[in-house]
Amino acid sequence: MYKVTERLRGGELFTFYWINHVLRSSFGDWLMPRITHAGGVTASVLCSLFLLLSKTPFWHQTGVHLASSLLISHLLANILKRFVRRRRPYQALEGVLTGIKPLKDASFPSGHSTAIFCMATVLALAVPSLLIFFYGFASVVAFSRVYLGMHYPSDIMIGASLGTITALLMG
Repeated sequence: MYKVTERLRGGELFTFYWINHVLRSSFGDWLMPRITHAGGVTASVLCSLFLLLSKTPFWHQTGVHLASSLLISHLLANILKRFVRRRRPYQALEGVLTGIKPLKDASFPSGHSTAIFCMATVLALAVPSLLIFFYGFASVVAFSRVYLGMHYPSDIMIGASLGTITALLMG
């Protein structure tokens, strides 16, 4: 079992450094700090409020679905952060490139990935024809968290799964 976990950890570190160092570009350095905020609290609350305040019953109900899914998924993510208490890559590894002000809370799971995939799932259920757009955008936001040195790949995968599953169960 030890060899398996060491191989997984080695693969994750290789992937992390590949995204955080090798894939760097001037365009990525410009885009990633901007797009990453789409998974933050402000963006998710504003999206929920916008839908909740809609006078159209369909969009209002979508807002209820989104707000309740975000609430539950964030509660679950914060519980996991308190129990796992994984240090962020820039706190635990050498030479991590960070593009934004470093955060102090635990790394696992990614709250931004949880939120953006929760939003993508709710919106894809509401407008199935835009599913590829919503999940593509969510994937770029989640990718930005590794690019900016805030999370490991497993942090974003678990966050994305948590947001998606919660939204599906709440739907």
